[in-house]
Formats: sequence, C-alpha cells, structure tokens
Amino acid sequence: MVRYSIKELEKYSGIKAHTIRIWEQRYELLKPKRTDTNIRYYDEEQLKYLLNVSLLIENGFRISQICSFTEAEFNQQIRDLMQDAHQDASDQNIVTHVNGMVLAMLELDELRFEKIISSSLLVRSFEETLIHIVYPFLKRIGVMWRTGEVTTAQEHFIYNLIKQKVIVAIDGLALPAPGSEKFMLFLPKSEFNDLLILLFTYVLKNRGRQCIYLGVDIPFKDLLQVEQISKPDALFTFVKAPASKIDTQAYIYELADNFPAKNIFITGNPYFMDELEYPDNVLLIPSINELSLILED
Repeated sequence: MVRYSIKELEKYSGIKAHTIRIWEQRYELLKPKRTDTNIRYYDEEQLKYLLNVSLLIENGFRISQICSFTEAEFNQQIRDLMQDAHQDASDQNIVTHVNGMVLAMLELDELRFEKIISSSLLVRSFEETLIHIVYPFLKRIGVMWRTGEVTTAQEHFIYNLIKQKVIVAIDGLALPAPGSEKFMLFLPKSEFNDLLILLFTYVLKNRGRQCIYLGVDIPFKDLLQVEQISKPDALFTFVKAPASKIDTQAYIYELADNFPAKNIFITGNPYFMDELEYPDNVLLIPSINELSLILED
C-alpha cells in the first residue's frame, strides 16, 4: 500500500499542509492513519478524496459546504461538475483540469479524461491544450512516478489515451510547404517512451515545419544514415534521466560532433538536464511552451 505524508498531499493537491491540518481539526476532513511507530500517513483513497475536494473548491464550493455533504451528495457533485464541464468551459481553471487528469489516471477513468479534453478544446486550441493542460499533467506524473504513487498500469493507461489524441491531431494537420524548415525527431537507443516527443512533433507541424519522426530506440549509426538521406535542418530528441549523467553528457557531445552544421534541440527532465553542458549547436528546451516561443521568433 502506498503511503503519503501531509507534504505529499500538499504537493499533489495544491492545498497547503497547514490548511489540511486546520480542516482535519475543524471539519474532520481526513483522519490520518499511523504506522507502528506512530508516524502519521495517508492512503490512496484519502489522496483521491482530497483531489476531489480541491476540484470542488476550484469551482466555487466552500470547505464547510463540502464537509457537510453525505458521501452520495459529494460523489454526485463531482459527477455533475464533470458532466457540466462543457457548458462552463470558459470558467474552468487549469489546475482543475490537471487535478481531474490525475484522478482519471488513478481511477482508470476514460470518460473523465474525455470530458476534460473536450471541455478544454471548447475554449483552447489543441496546441494550447497540450501546453496548458497535458504537459503540466505529464510533469505531475513524473513526480508521482519517482515517488511510487503511480503504477505502471496507470501510467500506461493515461499515456495511451493522450497518445491516441496526439496522433489523430497530427494526422489532421495540413502538409507543410515545400522548403520549410525540416526537423528529424527521435529517441536515443534504449529510450522507449515517445509521448513527449510526439507532443513536440505536433507543435512543430502545427507551426508549418516538416517532421521526420523516427520513433524510439534509434541506434546512433542509423541517425547518421538518415541524416544523409533526408538532410534535416535540425535534430530533436528527448532524454530521460538515466543511471549515468556521464553517458548522457557523452551522447550530447557525440551529437554535436557528428552534426556540427545542424541545430540540435534536446528536452528532458529539467532538474537533470540543467546540470549538463551544451555545445554551441545544442539547445536545451525546458518545456513545450519554450519551443513555441522559439518557433515564433
């Protein structure tokens, strides 16, 4: 069973630990459990409940009102909120959507996911939804995965739902003009999670760039061959934090040395990537929003 500290509840829900304690004392919002050594902790059901509380508060409910609900009334309010999301999309807060995505992942709830995406698309473009909803959510997953709060099954469930949306959206884009800037996108050998690189592919194609998407687990020798055939203007890759920073640094130098005339864009975990050195032709992209700004310049 996964156990959460009150600081972790604060991190995932956005509600300050001090506020959670006050609500516990005043409204008996949560009843922390205790280990054999008397250390307070919370379980997954309590986290889900607090995320739902956060969802209601973001939509105008008072904590005293929420705590007066019966379990049935509480659950009905959540259902009504999600069902009416398309009607009140313009008032939906980004935090509300991200919290809702977390709940959809934890509960393996495809319907909730679909409603969140649909309500966002009523007031935002698909690219804006990626930048303001999906990308922050994926960053949240990264934190939860590292601390063991997300199972592999839950992660794969939500990743596949998002991936389906992105692939369909890419397929619906107009073909870029001949002669437009060309990007070669790929994941290095032994990298298999291509969702983020697909998000960046959408942004590039949506801005009229040509994209040669090679996929996952690409050996370096294949990059050299494809570069000779396709003659891209730039390379784009994603590096997940590996066991050895030395290996990643060496890979960056290898890319820079073998493609000296190309612009090389690299994204990854910013806390890991910020510690590395980048040659003049290599640019670290800390976020999908940063790429959008660069493409506009």
